[in-house]
Parts: sequence; structure tokens; C-alpha cells
Amino acid sequence: MPTDLLTAPVAPLILRIALPSMAAMLASSLGTLLDALLLARTDAQLSAAVSVSFSLLTLIQTIGFTLGMGAGSFVSRSLGRGDKPAAYAAASTAFYAAVALALALMVLGTAFTHPLVRLLGSTQAAAQPAAAYARYVLASGPFLCVSLVLSSLLRAQGRTVVNMIAFVSGTAFSVPLQWLLVRRLGWGIHGAGIAMLVREGVTAALLAAATWRAKGIVRPRLRAVSLRRAVFEDIMRSGLPTLLRQGLMSVSSVLLTRASAAFGDAALAGMGLCVRAVSLVSAAVIGFGQGFQPVCGFAFGAGRTDRVRAAYRFCSRCVMGALLPLGAAVFLFARPLLACFGAEADVLAFAAAALRAQSAVFFAQGAVILMNMLTQALGMTARASLVATSRQGYVFIPLVLVLPRVLGETGLILCQSISDVLSLMLCAWISRRAITDCACAPGGCSGVRTTPR
Repeated sequence: MPTDLLTAPVAPLILRIALPSMAAMLASSLGTLLDALLLARTDAQLSAAVSVSFSLLTLIQTIGFTLGMGAGSFVSRSLGRGDKPAAYAAASTAFYAAVALALALMVLGTAFTHPLVRLLGSTQAAAQPAAAYARYVLASGPFLCVSLVLSSLLRAQGRTVVNMIAFVSGTAFSVPLQWLLVRRLGWGIHGAGIAMLVREGVTAALLAAATWRAKGIVRPRLRAVSLRRAVFEDIMRSGLPTLLRQGLMSVSSVLLTRASAAFGDAALAGMGLCVRAVSLVSAAVIGFGQGFQPVCGFAFGAGRTDRVRAAYRFCSRCVMGALLPLGAAVFLFARPLLACFGAEADVLAFAAAALRAQSAVFFAQGAVILMNMLTQALGMTARASLVATSRQGYVFIPLVLVLPRVLGETGLILCQSISDVLSLMLCAWISRRAITDCACAPGGCSGVRTTPR
């Protein structure tokens, strides 16, 4: 067990784990952003086609994130209390289940691609390129799930540098390939799809090689796979909030796509461009929070609630200190930043307006993400689920159904920003109660099992 997760000073320990995770998350998000940006320079319709597949990509990520983060959080707590067999069972079951589900989705999705993209909100004009790109997204699904589960398991044990190397290498390898195929050879949607498939394949291969070569860590073992209900309960206790968050994110992405499509291809492409740009901020905060989660999980498993509180306070200050000035800068320079990538004028105008609206509340988005990671790391399933599903679930969905109908394009642009503020108000109360309950007993938070099954 990496004992420094229980003994090292909290602030430098979190930074040591978090910085490579941030680099890995940013590299992954940058790859999808470049898809949209390169195609936006070519044709708004092609960019709209990529935007349609964003919700499909989110669905695949739901599988990997749910099982990966569920197993990772449980592995941290298990190792914190010295229960390696439980850690191996959770890690192995989650890994092979994710691969099997991704393969099943790839087969079914490929068989019904055209109905699928229409269901996701594609316009008639963008349906053909959207279906082509969706096939590449589905083909990359098993690689993406392998990457997400393995990176979660490595991160849960304090091994984040290898994650950074794998994700950065995958993106670095695909960027010149993407430029060559899309811009120089003119392969359009197929070039972007091939580059994405290569990116995910390289990342998964590097993570798999590093995981099975590393010594002294919990890794997936086929013989450790368990079909017992108790193992799935252990995984889903921490994974359920991610499942609900990612699942509702998929639903909200479809609703956002359909609402944007009502205003034409330029609005659909512009909103898709904004969503991908904002995903860089989300990725950075999630990566930073991933440095907090293993510290929190180990400390909680060992009964060190003082370290849990200290870690959360430190991370909260860092997130607010970074996102407030970043939000102000993006608000002021949103249009020049997006203009650098040469999107068409009507796409650029819509994307810039949406980006300004969301940059004004970057701080709220970051705070809610960190609150979710706190409650999830502590195994507070009900509270973590409420936090996880707020800003892109039960708060956002009513807004995206109503505001565009009432306020038109302005309502569409403001949906996510209003959702972030309302979610922050609710989640602040939930997380405050979580911190209070975490301090109520030396063994951990009330209502959460802290001893081996």
C-alpha cells in the first residue's frame, strides 16, 4: 500500500497526483475539441455532424467512468483498510465488464447507425456525415473504456504519471495525423474519425502495457473476476453517482442537440464548439479532483477524517483561485480565442455568445464537480448522486426544455449557466452536511460501511 497517501503533507501530495491527472484529462478533451475545430474550418455541416456524436461519446464514457471510478474509489478505501482481495475483485470485475459492455454497444450501434443519429438530434442535412463519424466513435468505444478503467485504477493507487504519458501521447500522435487527413488530404469526417480511433487505441495500449508491467499495484486479473452481487454492490456504491451523472449528461446532450438543431446547422455547430471548449475546463477540474479522491479515499478508509477535511479545503481554495480569473479572461476574449480556429462567421458568433455565458459561472461548475468528487470518494451514494446529477440532470433538463421555447437562442445560450448557479446553491448545502457527518466518528462518515465485508 502506498503509505504516503496517509502520511505525506496533504497539499503537496494532492498536487503531485493531480497535475499529471489534469494533463491527461486535458489531452483527452483537446482531441475531441480539435475534431470540431478542424471540421468547423471546413464546413459547418461537418462540424454539426461531430456535435451530434458528442452525446454518443458521452454514453460510452458513462460505461468507462462508472465502472472505473466505482472500482477506483472502492480500491482506495479497501487498500486504506488493508483488504487487498476485495480490491482485486472490484478492479477485475469492473475492467472486464466495461470491455464487454463497450463491445456490445459497438455491435448494436453499428447495426442501427442512421436511426441512432436521428434519435440523437441530427438534422436531415447532417445525418449522413453524422452516421459516418458515429461508426468511428462506436469502434473506439472498447479502447476508450479500457483507458478509463485502467486510468482510474492507477490513479486510485497514486500512480498518475503513467496516465499523463498515455493520454498526452495518444493526443500528440493523433493531432498531426488529424491535420494531415482532414486538411491536407481532404478526408473530412473520415479523417477525423480515423485520427480519433488511433488516439484511443494508442492511449489504451500504453495504459495496458504500463499496468501489467508495474509492480506492487492492484491490476485486473481474469481469475479474480467475481459475479457475486456483493462485488457489484461495492463497485456501484461509488459508481452509481457517475452512472447517473453520465447517463443524464447523455440525455441532456441529446436534448441540447435537438434544441440547437431547431435553430439551424450554425447554432448546432456553434453550441457543439462551445461545449467542447468548456469541456477543457471541466477536464482540468476533474483532473485536479482526481488528485484529491485517492487521498480522501485512503484517509477515509483509515479513519483519518482530519485529512479528508484538510484535503477538501485545500482543493476548494485552489479551484476558486483558478476559475475566477480564468472565467473573467475567457469572458473578455471569447470571440478572439475562437476566431483563431477559423470557424464560419455565424458559427463563431453563436459559439462566442455561449462561451461567454458559461465562462461567467466557471467557478460554480468547478465547485459542483469538486463537491461531487468529495461525496463519491467517501462512498456517500445518495448524496453523491444528488450532487452528480444536478448541473446536467434534474436542474438542466427542465431548463433546456423550456428556455429555448420561451427566449429563443438567448434561452438556449443561458441554459447551462443558470443550471450551474442553481446547482451550486443546492450542492453547497449537501457537501457541508457531508463534511459535518464525516467528522462525527473516527471511523468515517455515518451510514457508510467502513469495515470489510
